[in-house]
Amino acid sequence: MPTVTRGTRLASHLSMRYSHTTPSFLVILGVLAFAISLPAATFAPSPSVLEEDGGNFVRVGQTTFRWKAVVKIYNIALHLGAGQGRSEALADVPMRLELVYHRAFSASEIIKGGDALLRRNVNGTMFDRLAPRLSKFNRAYVNVKPGDTYSITYVPGRGTTLRLNGNALATIPGYDFAASYFRIWLGEEPMSSSLRDNLLGR
Repeated sequence: MPTVTRGTRLASHLSMRYSHTTPSFLVILGVLAFAISLPAATFAPSPSVLEEDGGNFVRVGQTTFRWKAVVKIYNIALHLGAGQGRSEALADVPMRLELVYHRAFSASEIIKGGDALLRRNVNGTMFDRLAPRLSKFNRAYVNVKPGDTYSITYVPGRGTTLRLNGNALATIPGYDFAASYFRIWLGEEPMSSSLRDNLLGR
């Protein structure tokens, strides 16, 4: 009889439980199911203040995204421009998200999950408008291992910069792109409503 791993059992359970849901949501669940069997990492908290891309940032929220409230996926911190309040998140102000991974993910898994969530948070017209810039942004993603850090930094007039472990990979112009992409975590249909609420102090 073949060996059944914990990740395989979880994938089967999720498939049955959420078989009635949308394909995009099943993509997200599949990514998380794959990650559950991989080793976790330890790391320091995100800095409370920092400078990046000409902006001065202050951390306004920090939490850990857990699958089933148990398995750590990544730590995430929200920074806003100095003097900006949480109510101004998604406005045309400096904003930054930092994700430190406890689990390994391939670039394709990150992209599929992100695209599915983005589609849930913007209408079809906006998604089509963003598509060329989103494609460039997505091409910059690479595989991550436990302990790696992705940051996404928006500065008005400069654009949205994706970094891996502090190294810039791509910069995308436009406030519309930033406001849409940050909705993956901060929008009405985010990765996790509790994660969003913790970051925004709700």
